[in-house]
Amino acid sequence: MSGHSKDVSFDAAGNVVGIEEEVSLNSIPAAAREAIEKAAAGDQIRKVERVTEGSATSYEVAYTKAGRSREYSVNADGSPTKRD
Repeated sequence: MSGHSKDVSFDAAGNVVGIEEEVSLNSIPAAAREAIEKAAAGDQIRKVERVTEGSATSYEVAYTKAGRSREYSVNADGSPTKRD
């Protein structure tokens, strides 16, 4: 997969409940990309993932700010889902 990761989560019955797949920043919706770029402004972005849980899709970025690892997650419309 060209060095990209993909994690799949299953429930006890073996059904897929979540997928996290590494993607390029340029491949995500513009509103989500803009929100991520604003949150990580000037910081080193290490990884962007598309997170699918049921019918919901969000985008999570892992970045380094002042030497500390951070994560930020947004919906496709750019609204935040969580902040670490």
